[in-house]
Amino acid sequence: MSDRLHEIIAEVGIIHKTLLETNKIDDVEYVLDYIESYDSDVKEHYLTLLLQYYFQENDINSFKELLLLGYKFDLRMDDIKTAFLNIKSNDENVIELLEDNVVFFKDTNLEEPLKTMYNHYKNSDEELQTILEETIELIKRNRYVCSYCYKNKEQEFAKFFLNEDLLESLKRDLPYLLK
Repeated sequence: MSDRLHEIIAEVGIIHKTLLETNKIDDVEYVLDYIESYDSDVKEHYLTLLLQYYFQENDINSFKELLLLGYKFDLRMDDIKTAFLNIKSNDENVIELLEDNVVFFKDTNLEEPLKTMYNHYKNSDEELQTILEETIELIKRNRYVCSYCYKNKEQEFAKFFLNEDLLESLKRDLPYLLK
C-alpha cells in the first residue's frame, strides 16, 4: 500500500500540474474526461484534491459540480482563509455555500488564518470590505474561532473576530472551551 500511495501522489501531482499549465482546470467536464483513463484510486484522490482547490479558488460553479458528484474534503481554516482572499464580488461564495460546515468545523490552526483575513479586510477598499462583511459574520459564528479569540482578545485581529453573543452562550453552555 505504501508504494501505491507514492504512485498515487505522483500521478495526482502530474495531473494537477498539467491541468494548471494548460488552463483546463476550470473546465470540470474536460477534467473528468481527462482523468477517465486513470485508475479509480487516482481519480478519487485527484477529485478530492480538486474539490479543495475549487474551494480555495472560490470557484463556486466548479465546486458545486464536484459536490453534486458526491466528493468531499476535510475543511480546514487554511482553506477558508484562501477562499476568503479570493472573494471579489457580492456573488455567492464557497464559504457561504458551506455555511454549516464553516460554523461547525474544528481546527487548531486559527492564528495565522485569522490574522491574514483580518489584514486583508483592513487593507481592502470600502467596497470590498462591504462584500466581505457577510462572510466575516459567518466565520464569527464558529465556536472554536470565538473561543480562540476570547483567549487572545489582546490581539487586534482576535477582538475583530470575537462574537460577544456567542461568547455569552459558550460561557453558559460550554465553559470548558474557554479554558
